[in-house]
Amino acid sequence: MTQHNFKKYFIVYFIIFGILISLFGAFSSYIIRMGDIEKTIDTKAQDIFEIKTQTILKPTIENMDDIVNSLKENELVKDFILTKSVDKQKRVEELFVALMGIENRIMQTRIIDKDGKELVRVDRKNQKSKPFIVENSKLQDKSNRDYFQTLSKMPKDSVWHSKLDLNIENNKIEIPYNPTIRVAAPLFEESKFIGVAIVNILTQELFNSIGTSSSFTHYIIDKDRNFILHPDETYSFNKYKDIKRELKEDFPNGLNAQGVYVYPIDNILKNEDKAMLVLKTSDTYEEILKDEMTKTSIIVLLLTIILSFITSFYISKTPAKLQTSLLNAHKKLKEYTSIIDRYIITATTKTDSTIINVSSAFINSSGYSKDELIGQKMSIIKNPNRDKATIKDLWETILSKKTWIGEIKNRKKDATEYWLEQHIVPQINEHDNIESFVSIGIDITAKKELEKLATIDKLTGIYNRRRFEEFLQIEMEVAKRHSQPLSLILVDIDHFKSVNDTYGHQVGDMVLSQTTKIISQNLRKSDIFGRWGGEEFVVICPQTNKSEAFVLAEKLRAAMEEHEFEKVGHKTICLGIAELEHDDNEKTLVEKADKALYEAKNGGRNKSVIFA
Repeated sequence: MTQHNFKKYFIVYFIIFGILISLFGAFSSYIIRMGDIEKTIDTKAQDIFEIKTQTILKPTIENMDDIVNSLKENELVKDFILTKSVDKQKRVEELFVALMGIENRIMQTRIIDKDGKELVRVDRKNQKSKPFIVENSKLQDKSNRDYFQTLSKMPKDSVWHSKLDLNIENNKIEIPYNPTIRVAAPLFEESKFIGVAIVNILTQELFNSIGTSSSFTHYIIDKDRNFILHPDETYSFNKYKDIKRELKEDFPNGLNAQGVYVYPIDNILKNEDKAMLVLKTSDTYEEILKDEMTKTSIIVLLLTIILSFITSFYISKTPAKLQTSLLNAHKKLKEYTSIIDRYIITATTKTDSTIINVSSAFINSSGYSKDELIGQKMSIIKNPNRDKATIKDLWETILSKKTWIGEIKNRKKDATEYWLEQHIVPQINEHDNIESFVSIGIDITAKKELEKLATIDKLTGIYNRRRFEEFLQIEMEVAKRHSQPLSLILVDIDHFKSVNDTYGHQVGDMVLSQTTKIISQNLRKSDIFGRWGGEEFVVICPQTNKSEAFVLAEKLRAAMEEHEFEKVGHKTICLGIAELEHDDNEKTLVEKADKALYEAKNGGRNKSVIFA
């Protein structure tokens, strides 16, 4: 046999040997994987439980706990309960309407006094409807309700969860059915019980989210074996509907049977239900698993046969070992890729920001389809009100091959705004050149909305005093550091009290809102405008001396004097101007502007005065 023939013989021999090993490995793998079906189902059930509870149920309940705790500590709410002031009641009602406008899962928000009487209640009919204030005449006495009796005896730092039930109004179950849970907390003033804050949460959408999966039938059962959630809506809340449903009708072999998984959720829903999430393997899931494993084994077999042709020339390890490595790598890659795609907002772009790939989470957050995104620039989600300095910093950072971390305001396909906290990472090739960029984001829209509520005056829409004082401190530091001028203008509406006394607070609010608009329209882009309190406003004028600020003040005064308010007619304003000096702090600068304002008032009003 020639050397050439000898070589051909061994090549053929190793190819045949590789094919035989591949067949044996694939068959062995198939037998083992078939034996692992039960373990696969166990793991799948645990994964679904973790997803449904840790990413859906727990964050929802914790969010509502936080809302109730914030109401419990709210000074306006406490003052209203103690004083029962009509003005404070209106402000509390506005607070509740704003809260429910942001969080549409809240069906009802209430304050009950220590005697069990409702003081304020804001309702909504369903998740899509607007919240409305319930008239005082329709407020109810809840002193005999069990939950009030329980809450009135709870310690100061407690949060109470009701049973999962159907909403009851006037002692009757509301129809159509509204599944709900109440989250409440007792209110105290100096260790004395003064009332209760209660939030009713619509749970239908929550149930829809945690109540289905393709692999299992989902149930929620209470400690008395009543169905809270059932795949047949007829039997959900069967206790409250007075419909009898035996557990054995759905679980003939009990809850300990194979393919049935029971998970307590009373560590999240801390109520008397002692609820359990029960997952029952669907009839078709096991067959689907077998089909998938068969298909996978066939694919693996074909791959290993192909590999056997290549590795026959360099064989050093058995095909079975290669097959095992391939299967493990394929499984891990598939798991990680699926998780990242579904839950992480990611996008990959070219260096010119052309999108080349996006995750499903990115598609969901932007509202665009994948086809609409691929090939477009990232500017497709650009918000026209983005901070230019932030974008400049972003590009400077990533083009220097560093990771940029920050917050960016974007715009969805339907033009609604949303915020992402983003990590943008340059991808460097072997030649040390930037090849692409990978963006990893977290949706922080809800967080930004709460921040906005905490910094904006609700009536006028401009900065409130707390946020304004933060700006004043920053601008004063900048002015002193760079030896730049800075002036402060304090504005007061002349004889504003007479407006409220003569025309009422609604007209007074209208005057405040229109005054805000007049001043805003006449300010420069660099000026910072806020409400100081009552009918007083304040303007920071960066890089502006007192003479220049006086010119601006006179412009504002004239614009106000020319405007004619509905019902009220013409109104005027006084303006006090003070310029920052080296030894000034926030308090002294405001005091100087206030003294100038006082001088303008005593000088006949409708004046601008510079502090001398």
